[in-house]
Amino acid sequence: MKIKPNIIQNKKTICFYDKNLISVLKKKAKKAKNKRSRILLHTSSKAQVQEMIIALHKSSDVPAHQHPSNKSESYFIIEGKMQLEIYDKSGKVKKVVQMGSVNSGKPFYYRMSKGNSWHKPSATSEFCIYHETFAGPFIKSKDVKLKNNN
Repeated sequence: MKIKPNIIQNKKTICFYDKNLISVLKKKAKKAKNKRSRILLHTSSKAQVQEMIIALHKSSDVPAHQHPSNKSESYFIIEGKMQLEIYDKSGKVKKVVQMGSVNSGKPFYYRMSKGNSWHKPSATSEFCIYHETFAGPFIKSKDVKLKNNN
């Protein structure tokens, strides 16, 4: 797998990160065509647990998507705010949740235990920095299905 300039790949078995990582991710996201960046905290796409810290700029458009029913996913907001849309089976918005960091008073954590729900995260502050955990291994062609906007 080729790593893009807006993606950092952790190669250490034990790693620690501080606030400098957030600055690096924001700079990379501003320069990226899709206006987001991430650090892959797992060391392999074959890992059973896939963890990332993602910088999502407010101008980034993450398409509504779903994952296979045997895959779980969670978001933990570190900084900023996010709107999370959850869709019903017919493609209509079922729920909209305004999320924020722990001190915001908003929900700061989201977990989807079964992946077959359509969802769409959007930053509502300049940046939303969040920790995402996904059940691996990750195979993009099988693990992410994009919603048709017809």
